[in-house]
Amino acid sequence: MALLHKLSMAAVTSAAAFLALGSFGTDPAQAALFKYSFEGEGVNGYFIYETETTPDPQYDSTPNSDLYPGAVVEYKVDLGEKGVFQGSTGDANVFFARSDLDSNIPPENESDIFELEIKGSDREPESEYTFLADFYYPKDSLGGSTELPTSVPSTARVDVRPNALATDRGASLFDGTVQTRVEKVPESTSSVALLGVGAWFILRRRQRRQTHSISQNSVTVFANNL
Repeated sequence: MALLHKLSMAAVTSAAAFLALGSFGTDPAQAALFKYSFEGEGVNGYFIYETETTPDPQYDSTPNSDLYPGAVVEYKVDLGEKGVFQGSTGDANVFFARSDLDSNIPPENESDIFELEIKGSDREPESEYTFLADFYYPKDSLGGSTELPTSVPSTARVDVRPNALATDRGASLFDGTVQTRVEKVPESTSSVALLGVGAWFILRRRQRRQTHSISQNSVTVFANNL
């Protein structure tokens, strides 16, 4: 009976945890966060973005580009002695550099670009400058899609420009090769749900054991007094 009780409790706990995960995981309002990490000689960092961010409608007429305002919820670009740029708000941009769109781009330099764009900066929020970190991949690496990527090739060229303007991208502070990867950020609410359900069942089980122990002691005392 004790073994059967343990198995029943385990089954109930598993079922409740599964239902909790399902209710949180299927919530349409749940943000799909991905972390883009990069590392190379003299540079490393990451930025976390929401893939469900709605693109800026002004880019609807340009199939080669999409800007996602506010998609970035955290970022860090570490250039060592050249400076560390980090914060919690930014835009993400996906666009293609094609020779038929810009005659200044040679066909051999056509690229798919994933861009971190920070307007102003956390240190100077009123600044007119925009911080850009462009990650260049070979043409068609992103599958012809300007959606926020959930996977990328392992190698890219990064070009960091901390003082860009709408009419002038400014001077490059760093230009080099990096290793890149994208991974999904675990949904914290699912973990909390699991912990909460598990803790509740453990507490209930302890309470039942204590109640059962008290009942047994009462019966023993009563029997001894007869």
